[in-house]
Amino acid sequence: MSIMLGTTIYSMTNEWLAGQFTLPQLIDEVGRRKLGPGLELIGFQNLRGFPNKVDKQDIKVFLDAVERNELTLTSLAGNADIALNPAKWMDTDQSVEYMRPQIEMAGELGFPVMRIQIGLTPEVLTKLEPIAAKAKVKLGMEVHAPEGPNTPKVLATREVYEKIDSEYLGFVPDFSSCMRAIPPGMMDKLGQAGLSEAGKQLINQYWESDGHPFQRYMAFAEQARAQGEPELPISQAKLIFTMFGRQQPEEWADILDRTVHIHGKFYEVNEECTDSPSIDYHRILPVFAKAGRTISMSSEWEGHAFWDADEVCAFEMVHRHHRMCEHILNK
Repeated sequence: MSIMLGTTIYSMTNEWLAGQFTLPQLIDEVGRRKLGPGLELIGFQNLRGFPNKVDKQDIKVFLDAVERNELTLTSLAGNADIALNPAKWMDTDQSVEYMRPQIEMAGELGFPVMRIQIGLTPEVLTKLEPIAAKAKVKLGMEVHAPEGPNTPKVLATREVYEKIDSEYLGFVPDFSSCMRAIPPGMMDKLGQAGLSEAGKQLINQYWESDGHPFQRYMAFAEQARAQGEPELPISQAKLIFTMFGRQQPEEWADILDRTVHIHGKFYEVNEECTDSPSIDYHRILPVFAKAGRTISMSSEWEGHAFWDADEVCAFEMVHRHHRMCEHILNK
């Protein structure tokens, strides 16, 4: 079968936070630029009052925008927020009741999938399954850097899924897990913050090394300070070790049968729109193209981690990403 392209409104975080668009206007722009057909929304970011107090008129306006632009709802991103109170993390019942209205809102809006996050325990997942089944919403646990398909936390979730054996429990692979290089834009930002060329080489050395991400970052930071690198880029570099994973793309095949949606994470696309410097789409997309069914994928541009709205247009970046994916899938 194939991958159905689309976009997540998260890609337009810069434009959203700058107040350049309302939600209906964002959706209209996605439609005008033909960045669908799939559309993903971030519940707490995009819907005022989410999940319990979303105004019915806001729901109508949102769904009208989706309909007039002939878009297909793919995934609503929910949040687990188990450490919402740092002094006392949520227990099982609290987590279930925190997730319940999010799942029910996803069903009310017509989303077939809701993104959930690592941190939900086997007990919570077991209790959420009948809620999801009733709402007809598949729960997709996001596999995001520094996790991968075969890291301990994800393996534990896979084991729970096998025991429950429900079509309403799955995964949302995020390509941040399997990057081949640090995005050039991120390195440019660190350079602007004062990191030397030697400091950049040091980051690459530790990023490409083995070991726990936090331990690799701490080792980098210690040596960078010893070399006299400024504190600002050293602090900013932590993102590199937590957000840019190094799992092998072929490992996605291990959770392919339970993949319910995909986050097509990217930062840059080359000038010809045929490749991405930091994420090897030529190795990744063929894995999912073998699924034997159509899977939706949101183009998720996260360059807003180091670029502002006046520097890069997110809509244009998503357009370029679509062109790249089409080039690869049509080979």
